[in-house]
Amino acid sequence: MTGKSIRQFLRDLLGSRLAEVMQTEILRLQMENQQLRQDKDQTIAELRSEKAQLTATVALYQMNINRRVGIDPTAKRPDKPSFASFKSPKVQTPWQAEVEAHDKQNEAELEAEAAAAAKG
Repeated sequence: MTGKSIRQFLRDLLGSRLAEVMQTEILRLQMENQQLRQDKDQTIAELRSEKAQLTATVALYQMNINRRVGIDPTAKRPDKPSFASFKSPKVQTPWQAEVEAHDKQNEAELEAEAAAAAKG
């Protein structure tokens, strides 16, 4: 094939009725695609607007319910208590308690004897 025959073939191809039909079909599909995109964007905008409206309505109902119950959602929440300084009491077994009581009794007796010896 020579260059002249290739050019002639392209002219015949592009100038034919088939090419014209294909171009109109492409334009129609492009317009349809653009319309679908616009519809999608419009639907998304409507849904976002509806979501914002419903969120505001729910927030209003929650505020009304909270006020009836006595909860103020705008109030600052109190600080959580801290138990870092809490020290649990020493757990003793019954035997340890008995030994401690006996030691206290012995100390009291020794102090009483020392006081009696100091007087006498």
